[in-house]
Amino acid sequence: MISMRIGRILRWLGAAGGLLLIIVALPVLGIETACRAPGPETEPITGHFGVSDPGYHMPVSSSVLSYPEWYIVYAYQDFAAILQHGDESAFPYLASISDYWRGFCVVNRIASAQGEVDPSEKVMLYVIGLSFTAELGAKGAYETTIGRVSAWLRGTEKTTEDRLAVSVAEDYASFLQQRAWYEFPFWEQVRRLHRDTPFGHSSFRALERRFALTSEWTVKTAYAWIIGGGAELDPAALQIESVVRGLDESDRGPGSNITLRRELGDGLALVVTPRYAAFTHILLELAAHGRQIVEIAGNDTILLTALAPQGVDLELPNTRAIFAYPVRSRPGWHRDGMLVGVPSLIQTIQELQSRGAVLEHVYDY
Repeated sequence: MISMRIGRILRWLGAAGGLLLIIVALPVLGIETACRAPGPETEPITGHFGVSDPGYHMPVSSSVLSYPEWYIVYAYQDFAAILQHGDESAFPYLASISDYWRGFCVVNRIASAQGEVDPSEKVMLYVIGLSFTAELGAKGAYETTIGRVSAWLRGTEKTTEDRLAVSVAEDYASFLQQRAWYEFPFWEQVRRLHRDTPFGHSSFRALERRFALTSEWTVKTAYAWIIGGGAELDPAALQIESVVRGLDESDRGPGSNITLRRELGDGLALVVTPRYAAFTHILLELAAHGRQIVEIAGNDTILLTALAPQGVDLELPNTRAIFAYPVRSRPGWHRDGMLVGVPSLIQTIQELQSRGAVLEHVYDY
């Protein structure tokens, strides 16, 4: 009898393991077969200015492949924005999962056409994509059932637990602009919930929120510890180098994030700046001052996204549109991704602003 039960358990575990393997393999196989270019379209032209410093040149494909990771940041921004006036059940969980994989498909096709692709970068995108899918799938299933019922029983007035959840969501979305998700202090949020947050006015909603938030932040604490430990073995570069024309002392004043590496002659300078969201802010400042970026990390093509309301035309000279998706927290707005020639980047930013669009992000390498 015992051996039969053990055998039955092993069969169930084997079936569950097989199902999990299929679930993991499906998006990988789909993207690696249906979302690839037949071969490199052209050999990317890089390094026009003879800069050969160690670490200067970065793969051109890394710009487009950084989009899926940033999409997760945007999804959390959407989540925080929706919580401002609604509840967790109002967030489009399945649509956000779909947006991640559709975006990954598009940029993977572009990256394969550009030639060189770092395999570890692709593995990272599959890992975070599957994690994102699992998180939103589980959260969506819970929040659109139990969470929705508890919100209905609560009424329109949010509890103290609800308000804390909004605050944490906003902090998290802001944190992700410049820091890795696994560095966020999830466990401190659990302590804030149970130590500093008074019990809410609706007893059922308060208890349900404390259970849901404690479970979510505890699981993320453990997962962040695992992922963070692996990331320490291969830390990401936090700076990037670019060649800029027309830079002067006012661009490198107190508080500036631009550091001069050296002059290159003919009005050109090699500069070092932070990466990620800070890099986009620096480009906006350079655009405001009429400077010109002529090369970034040895490359002359880069991806950017812009947000615009319906009816605003974002077909611009010297750009190639590659996708357009709705902004989930802003009805009527769309997010457009476009490849831009680096020498035209500043002019493109200026043109976007003149048309009423918002530069969302420039995807460094």
